[in-house]
Amino acid sequence: MPKSKKKKTSKKMPVKKTKKKRTVTARSPVKKSSSKEFLSSALKEIEQQLGALKGDKKKLERELYLMALDVNDTQNEENLLRDKISKLVQKEAHLNTKKTKSESELESLQEKINKVTKINTEMKGME
Repeated sequence: MPKSKKKKTSKKMPVKKTKKKRTVTARSPVKKSSSKEFLSSALKEIEQQLGALKGDKKKLERELYLMALDVNDTQNEENLLRDKISKLVQKEAHLNTKKTKSESELESLQEKINKVTKINTEMKGME
């Protein structure tokens, strides 16, 4: 078998890339006094914001403190009401006991009255 011939390709020449030259724009020299003024105004603004935030923090802390007092007052009131309820329940139980005792005494008295009236009617019947 005969060997096949390879095609010859032309070699490309490397292309040189050229960099663009940087153009330097002339800056006006920064004045020290204007940068100081800028920094001082920025610091003043930051101090004002910090003061406002501190004020808001104090306000929120006060509100939180007042809410905690309200919660404590409410809990104390709740405890007092629970005590009153328990005392009322005890009174109710005592009254129910008294009622039951009184009813049994009333029944006993009614039986005695019935016996006495029966005896009375029998005695009238004998006359």
